Amino acid sequence: MKFKSTKYIFFLIILILSFCKQEGVYIEVDGEKLTESDLAKAMPERYNQLRKQYEEKVRELLIELAHQKMFEKEAIAKGITLDQYMQEIQNKAENPTQKEVDEFYNKMVETGQIKEKDIDKEDFKIRIFNYLKQGKIQEAFFKEIARLKQKYGYVEPFERANVNIQNEPFRGNPDGKIVIVEFSDFECPFCLKAQKTTRELREKYKDKIKWVFKDFPLDFHTHAMDAHIAANCVYKLKPEKFWDYYDALFSENRTKEDFKKESLEKKALAFGISQKDYRNCIANPEIKNEIDEDIKEGSELGVSGTPAFFINGRKLTGAVPISEFETIIQEELAN
Repeated sequence: MKFKSTKYIFFLIILILSFCKQEGVYIEVDGEKLTESDLAKAMPERYNQLRKQYEEKVRELLIELAHQKMFEKEAIAKGITLDQYMQEIQNKAENPTQKEVDEFYNKMVETGQIKEKDIDKEDFKIRIFNYLKQGKIQEAFFKEIARLKQKYGYVEPFERANVNIQNEPFRGNPDGKIVIVEFSDFECPFCLKAQKTTRELREKYKDKIKWVFKDFPLDFHTHAMDAHIAANCVYKLKPEKFWDYYDALFSENRTKEDFKKESLEKKALAFGISQKDYRNCIANPEIKNEIDEDIKEGSELGVSGTPAFFINGRKLTGAVPISEFETIIQEELAN
């Protein structure tokens, strides 16, 4: 938990923003000063997007600062140092079981992520153990933060985003009180990790949830756009099979081979789509345009990475524990 560095970063950002607002940053052309206010007038769309990204980063830092304050208060209440309290939380995290380590290892072998002949098996399993342990420590901190929020009256004002879900694929109850919109990238490992949590949510809350999917393939995932085009074509040609295709792309046993164009086509044809229709669809520029519209909308809503979720318009970012979703869901159900 890097609190000290966060403080300095936070105050530096505030200082920079203050400096910018005072028109301290400028470029001069032929005696005319171009300032931030000129940006807002000349490039309103790009400028507003930049401001949203900035505000989102400040919000993230404020949340981290609030967590720090709660930890400090609780350490004082317990009569121990902050370091001792941090260690106490870590000690609550259970060690990964041998079964968990073996299953993780076997999955990496099965999916071709590692080749047994190229590694020291026991050393690699130690590394897996440490990786899984860090995940459990993170979960322990999330649970403690949830408890502290209740104890210390944590209030996080939020804005409800108006996400366009018209004609987007969804599953669950079309009239569910909780509408969760997922901006996701099929190739993103964090989106894959989040699938276990999102399945648990749908199983637990059943007809209370309407789950909507929006495209947000990231530029640095080289096969993501192809996967999203393929999925959109499945939705267009055989909408009842979209979620089967979605689940296949997010299979825990997937490999890099699954994102090659021929593999994407093979999966689509397996759902009864003709090769001619599929190929005509993926060649249609309108499909990519629709995906680009989702990306544009997500960016305007402050989405900069995946997965990102909007729960009745309330934003939640990352492959977070189920408790983070449930806090918001329970609040929404109570209203």
